[in-house]
Amino acid sequence: MVLRGARLLRCSRVSEGLNHRIVRVVEGAFAMTAAGEHNLPERAARGEVDAFARLVQEHSGLVYRVALRILGAEEAQDASQEVWIRVWRSIGNFRGESAFSTWLYKITVNTCLSARRKEQTMRLREFAGEFPQLPVQPGGEDDPEAAILDGERRDEILRALGHVRDEHRAALVLRHMEGLSYAEVASILDVPDGTAKGWVSRGRAALLVALAAEAENGQNHGGEAS
Repeated sequence: MVLRGARLLRCSRVSEGLNHRIVRVVEGAFAMTAAGEHNLPERAARGEVDAFARLVQEHSGLVYRVALRILGAEEAQDASQEVWIRVWRSIGNFRGESAFSTWLYKITVNTCLSARRKEQTMRLREFAGEFPQLPVQPGGEDDPEAAILDGERRDEILRALGHVRDEHRAALVLRHMEGLSYAEVASILDVPDGTAKGWVSRGRAALLVALAAEAENGQNHGGEAS
């Protein structure tokens, strides 16, 4: 009995030691993975294509989402590609002073705003400066504020965003649709916190007016049809 007990004790110790070694190996693997992910921008800056491809894979959704909300579906894809071209060209300037996603947001917003300015310049030449004016008063019985949270009205919201001034739209998208803090919005847009808050407020108001106007137009068309 004593011999059997000693054998069981040795087996238990061996098993315990093996478990500890397995835990250390797994923890080490996770640490290496985390370190590799943390160093992706640094590795991409050294010209490692695989690291850059990982960055694109992990953040492409963020870039396209912001581009879609600022520019609309027709231009979002081209803008997203332009963003990643700019990232590849300038990633050597990323110093890690902020999160990579914050730096990427800034490039994405600047690219989209630049595309908007080019589009407006072309329209200005084509239509001699005549642009449709934003409606000044809401109408209809629907609550336009509720539409912001209604996923089924995504297309309607995107159309309404087209009536919001570029800077205000960018601030609104970053704050209310991307969930960033006012400090992050201000950092990305290179403006004081107070300015960022004002832009978000004005953008939200313009969006609600545009949504209300669209709801009113829909009701008017429905009444005519009936």
